[in-house]
Amino acid sequence: MRRFWIFFILSCAILLLLGAISLCAGSEDIPPSEVFGALFGGASDETSRDIILEIRLPRLAAGVFCGMMLAGAGVAMQTLFKNPLADPSITGVSSGAALGAAIAISAGAAFAFSVQISALFFGLAATFAIWRLGRINGRLSAFSMLLAGIAINAFCGAMVGFFMYSVREAGVKGFVFWTLGSLENCSWREIFCAAALGLPAWILLMANSRGLNMMMLGSDGARLAGANVNFLQKLSIFCAAVMTAAAVAMCGIIGFVGLVVPHICRMLTSPDNRFLLPLSSAFGAALVVFADIAARLYSPLDTIPIGVITAILGAPFFMYLLRRNGNA
Repeated sequence: MRRFWIFFILSCAILLLLGAISLCAGSEDIPPSEVFGALFGGASDETSRDIILEIRLPRLAAGVFCGMMLAGAGVAMQTLFKNPLADPSITGVSSGAALGAAIAISAGAAFAFSVQISALFFGLAATFAIWRLGRINGRLSAFSMLLAGIAINAFCGAMVGFFMYSVREAGVKGFVFWTLGSLENCSWREIFCAAALGLPAWILLMANSRGLNMMMLGSDGARLAGANVNFLQKLSIFCAAVMTAAAVAMCGIIGFVGLVVPHICRMLTSPDNRFLLPLSSAFGAALVVFADIAARLYSPLDTIPIGVITAILGAPFFMYLLRRNGNA
């Protein structure tokens, strides 16, 4: 408990510091006094106020939300499959969302939020297909779900390649930028819509954290402990899929957050989901905000996708995990 509160408060403090830096940094430097004035109604420069409230603050909120959702989904998947190398993409939601975005972009994205809606729908559809294919005799099989995920992900990847080949060059550039993650065009309306989906799923996971702890005993052990295994399996997959789909539909695909963050937090505290879920959410939010700041500072006028930054940070740690598990 003590270690949890120490690291949780530290993560929140780092997130607040990064949030302040995010509001000040960008193509136009705004002093902290102007940022404070814009947030609390005392800004002297109307332009700075609009930049803070309409561009940078929604961008910060989107980064916090995206990090929370991806890290929380990673906790659910690693707990369900008892594997520290599991991440939200195992449900197929990311590849399905990529296919939905490719279809919407190739069709011309005729109405507002068409890309986000299509990504959300296809992401959840891919998860449902993998869940159905992974059930054997009414029970969920981790091995069958993994094989189904490989097949669905391969199919979605092939279809994405087809739509990218048939779309115009401008559409390909926009799609590639979307698949690597971006907070560029996040508005308050998109954030509220995504939060209406993702936050209830996060709360459901937190409310069932004790049951998720029992799932680490395995299906048979959890049943002997009195857990409703079928309900918890469905709940974990559903909540992880909704949280990931909400984040991906708004910000694009940001890799390694759902894989790396829960594992780091598990090493810092314990595998108890009552502590792991909130700590991972705070740590994940800080990581995405940091990646966004790094992307903007590297190229203020033409921001690189933040998925590039998270991959640079996460890939070495992933290789460390593989080597560590291989030597165990």
